[in-house]
Amino acid sequence: MEAAAVSVSHGAIGSLLGKLGDLLAGEYNLLKKAKGEIMFLKAELESMRVFLERMSDAEEEEADKQEKCWAEVVRDLSYDIEDNVDDFMLRVECESNSKPHGFKGFIERSMNLLTTINTRHKIGKELQGLKRRVMEVSERRMRYKVDSTASKPNSTAIDIRLLALYADTAGLVGINEPRDELIEVMLDGDGVCAPQQLKVLSVVGFGGLGKTTLANAIYRKLEGQFQCQAFVSVSQKPNIRKILRNMLSQAGYMVLDQTNMESWDEDQLIRTLRRFLADKRYFIVIDDIWDATTWSIIGCALPENMNGSRVITTTRIVTVATACCSNSYDYLYKMKLLSDEESRKLFFRRVFGSEDGCPTYLEDVSAEILTRCGGLPLAIISISSLLASQPKMLKGQWEDI
Repeated sequence: MEAAAVSVSHGAIGSLLGKLGDLLAGEYNLLKKAKGEIMFLKAELESMRVFLERMSDAEEEEADKQEKCWAEVVRDLSYDIEDNVDDFMLRVECESNSKPHGFKGFIERSMNLLTTINTRHKIGKELQGLKRRVMEVSERRMRYKVDSTASKPNSTAIDIRLLALYADTAGLVGINEPRDELIEVMLDGDGVCAPQQLKVLSVVGFGGLGKTTLANAIYRKLEGQFQCQAFVSVSQKPNIRKILRNMLSQAGYMVLDQTNMESWDEDQLIRTLRRFLADKRYFIVIDDIWDATTWSIIGCALPENMNGSRVITTTRIVTVATACCSNSYDYLYKMKLLSDEESRKLFFRRVFGSEDGCPTYLEDVSAEILTRCGGLPLAIISISSLLASQPKMLKGQWEDI
């Protein structure tokens, strides 16, 4: 499904670049000038492909009308160029296959030489026409200053998971016990699997329970104990290529000079990750997975080596968590609500700076607020941050909130 979407968004550019490469490889008897036109087309189309990939990576609402219009023109142009290239290749192949061998073939080839040259000149003129169209499209882009969506600032909402990733560990409540429990499981304290097998630990629970916070606490605690580490977030609309690129970058993969990793497709990124991680002990956290298909694609990039590698996934959906834990030695952990004591501790620390800083006149309303929060960490953090920002701590105001 992902591959189909990518194909539609990129037009025929992917397959066309391969065909242009074949033409330049020497299989076809091209005029020198025609080869120059093809090299120009190939270079221009490479740049256009990067633009289309950035457009497909961006959210639909982030792209303006000019960008969408230009992307559509580029896609249409790629289909037209591919039609011309296919026609050219077909004509040359038909000429080669139709001519007999031997003396008769020599005579016929000699008689048809002028016709063949005319055909190649005609093809050369067609390539010149395509070159002019490509130049017109590029000039129009410059004239109207159509820039890549990826380079512009946008008003995308802040991802609240960033708060969990960069939270001060000293201010966390109710995390240490499950963190240490899961680390023991990861390091085979449960005795289920051989220490060297790849093991996936899936953390599941509804939104706001602190899955990301817990996974990040484990990640920080184990930092330095693996050869490669990475922490990537998926979300409801996953950008698979971006996720795989982030994994490669965080794991320490070094890109060769003049290599544009942004132009790589999913298959190339997966193969590169598999080769890079094959002989390493790695630890990767894949946060906020929403469907099993996404996990299946990302999971393809994680080789099941025997180096003691570990993976943590987090999700709100039990069936997805189950899909992540496909082997008998994998482990599924269900998040729990904070206890009353942990809730009070988190709330009072956030509002008053200490567990015993609540004034007497606010104790009753604080208890009511905590009852409403129901042990949900995100709810407690949100409401306590709001209360702490008020210039005066008035009981009536707290009751209204």
